[in-house]
Amino acid sequence: MYPVNFFDAKLKSALGFVILIFMLNSCKHKTNFESLTEVSYASDISPIISSNCAFSGCHGDSLYEEFSLTSYQGLMNGGIKANSPQNSKLYTCIKTLNKEEIMPKPPYNELTEKQIQLIYVWIGQGAKNN
Repeated sequence: MYPVNFFDAKLKSALGFVILIFMLNSCKHKTNFESLTEVSYASDISPIISSNCAFSGCHGDSLYEEFSLTSYQGLMNGGIKANSPQNSKLYTCIKTLNKEEIMPKPPYNELTEKQIQLIYVWIGQGAKNN
C-alpha cells in the first residue's frame, strides 16, 4: 500500500471546497423586487448614506471624487448597477466579508442588516431617485 501524499490530500480538499462553493452559488434564487414594498431614495437610502458615508474624511469630500456620496448623482456614478445589487460597488463594499474592504471602515460602525437590506432592495428595484 502506498502512503497518502500530503499534497494529494490538500488538492482533493481544495477541489471539494470549490465544488461545494459552485453548488451553493448555483442554488441562489432570483429576488422578486416588484413584490416588495418600494424603497425610497429620499426617505430610506439618503439618510443611511448621509449618516454613515457622506461626511468629511470619507465619501463626503474631494478625497473620493470618483465615489462621492453627497448626492444621488454621485452615488450613481460610484458604480451602482440599477436592478443588479450584486454587481453594484456600493452593495459589494457594505456586504463583503473581507474586513480590509468593508465599508464603512473602522472606527465607524458597519451598517445594520436592515440598512444593507434596504440598499439591496433599492438597487434591485432600479435605484430610482424617488
